[in-house]
Amino acid sequence: YVVGHNLIKAHAEVWHLYNETYRAKQGGLISITINSDWAEPRNPHSQEDIDAARRFLQFFLGWFAHPIFKNGDYNEVMKRRIRERSLAQGLSQSRLPEFTESEKQRIKGTYDYFGLNHYTTVLAYNFNFPKGVQSYDSDRGVASVTDRSWLDSGSAWLKVTPFGFRKILRWIKEEYNNPPIYVTENGISERGDFNFNDTRRMHYYRTYVNEALKAVVLDGVDLRGYTAWTLMDNLEWAAGLAEKFGFYHVNFTAPDLPRRPKASARYYSQIITCNGFPDP
Repeated sequence: YVVGHNLIKAHAEVWHLYNETYRAKQGGLISITINSDWAEPRNPHSQEDIDAARRFLQFFLGWFAHPIFKNGDYNEVMKRRIRERSLAQGLSQSRLPEFTESEKQRIKGTYDYFGLNHYTTVLAYNFNFPKGVQSYDSDRGVASVTDRSWLDSGSAWLKVTPFGFRKILRWIKEEYNNPPIYVTENGISERGDFNFNDTRRMHYYRTYVNEALKAVVLDGVDLRGYTAWTLMDNLEWAAGLAEKFGFYHVNFTAPDLPRRPKASARYYSQIITCNGFPDP
């Protein structure tokens, strides 16, 4: 929470620096990108699960979005739960730091667009951790599962759930007063024996881009741009080279790292050329 607190304050300072010193000359846009899954209640008829799905989003996307895109302060769900658990653990104050009034004014509205990284959806449900556990998960009080019918990827955490993409875009519109949105990452991984005919990746992009289209046309979301992750297979955090997200296969064992397009590269280039789906 301390790291996130300082990150938000640092973001605000950089936004103001650009706004006051460079914008007039450069005419650029500056903002923040926030990564978030979408959450559905595990049981849509259970109010407890509906509340858990909402907490999941407020602790994930809302942690950074609420101060910047709303009122300069954390959302009430985070503030209340972390304060209550902190006091129950014998602390004299919340483990979530507080912004001063001047900091809130400094942070509020420091965006030109909403940058979103999004990949997948989870099913959320309430989970009560022991009182003494001090952690993000215990503060949130949410556990999650996935539906066994959802298509897998090369990453254990990433299930193919295109419906969640439209829902999170619409939620951002409704929650944060319809900001212009740029999707800065969206994609799917594969692992194991290599196959250049990556039909699962083509399916992923077709269905996810189609949900983005629905968000624009049917829901009135102000979606300005979309960026796929990623052009080339690369180093994926702790997964190393095992999880491959690229349109281009990279041979990491050859000294010159040769690149070769997968079928998805040609498919995605068609979408770009047509600015949408190719006419069959």
